[in-house]
Amino acid sequence: MDDKLTHYLNLGSINVSGFLLTNFPKLGIDSAELIIILELNYFRTQGDSFPNAQKLSTVTGLTESEVYEILHQLVAKKLISIKTSNTTNKDEYSLEPLINKMNQLMDNKETIPNYKMDVSKTKNNNEKNAKKETFDMISSEFGRMLSPLELETINAWFDEDNYSPKLVNLALKEAVLNQVYNLKYMDRILINWKKSNIQTAAQVEDQRNKRQSNFKSNNSNEGPKIPLFKIQKK
Repeated sequence: MDDKLTHYLNLGSINVSGFLLTNFPKLGIDSAELIIILELNYFRTQGDSFPNAQKLSTVTGLTESEVYEILHQLVAKKLISIKTSNTTNKDEYSLEPLINKMNQLMDNKETIPNYKMDVSKTKNNNEKNAKKETFDMISSEFGRMLSPLELETINAWFDEDNYSPKLVNLALKEAVLNQVYNLKYMDRILINWKKSNIQTAAQVEDQRNKRQSNFKSNNSNEGPKIPLFKIQKK
């Protein structure tokens, strides 16, 4: 496929913006997603290929949790991707998937799938809100903004591992109780729960009670403590 839009990117954001503003419904992009795409492209022209959610929130007026969700949707729709630059060895947002779809649209050789309709059928508002709350809770408990890579990890929990927001929230609670504030620890918890087929708060509590019971049982098997007496010398 000829890369007809490569020169658009090299010329700056105006050409790309104009094409997207005219054709974004045909690409299955909604208005909020369009705003984020345009800002990602603008930041790229300014030398920042990996703007964080706080920057995107500031320039768009969206909340950071909304930015997280939109970025997730764009990745899920295969409109953007995250890759490591060969020149800087740093992570960056790539618009290459979107450019490929724009090329398809210009060629009129393939029908662009309506990803918006597909997503709306599989994700209801309650699920979206639950995921947003999970992102907010993790960020709040960690006391800082989540990095894009952490965002990808959490998204993978939802989309690849099929963990529910409730289960992730429970793993967060366990991590906080143990004063360990990182996703690797939460991931180990989730993996252990998956192996044990634990999916609810009641099952988590049951496992905790069993663990405490086993701990007490092991301590009770140590045998009676023998008091020590001082031997008085005569």
